[in-house]
Amino acid sequence: MAQVTRSTVLAASPAEVWAVVGGFQALADWHPAVATSAQEMTGGVEHRRLALEGGGEILEKSLGSDAMSYGYAILEGPLPVADYTSVFSVTDAGGKACVHWCSTFTPTADGAEGVVAGVYEAGLAVLKERFGG
Repeated sequence: MAQVTRSTVLAASPAEVWAVVGGFQALADWHPAVATSAQEMTGGVEHRRLALEGGGEILEKSLGSDAMSYGYAILEGPLPVADYTSVFSVTDAGGKACVHWCSTFTPTADGAEGVVAGVYEAGLAVLKERFGG
C-alpha cells in the first residue's frame, strides 16, 4: 500500500474554507481538474461522478462525513490506483484553516504516488491562491 498526504494552512477561518470546499459534491466548485460533479445514490449511499477537464471520468463513493471532513473511495477512473480510500478535512490551526488531504491505495503503475500528489497539490494551490497563506 502507498500513502499520499498533503496539507496547507490558509489565511481564512475553517468555516470560511469549508463553505467553499465542504460537502461531498463541492469538488467541482474549486478543483481545477474537475469540470462537474453529479450526485448518484446507489444502495442508499451517496456517490459522485466527476467529469474531468479535458475528458475522463471518476466514480467515487462516500465513506461518510462529519462537521468538516469526509472520506471517499474511488470505484472507477483513469488514475493508476486500486483500493483507493481518502479523507479530506479542514481543521483549525490557530484561527486559520488547515486543509488536509490523505489517501492510501495500491499503485497499479509506476509513478502512481506522484499522480495522486499532483491532484492534491493542484487543488491546494487553488485554495492557497483564493484564501492566501
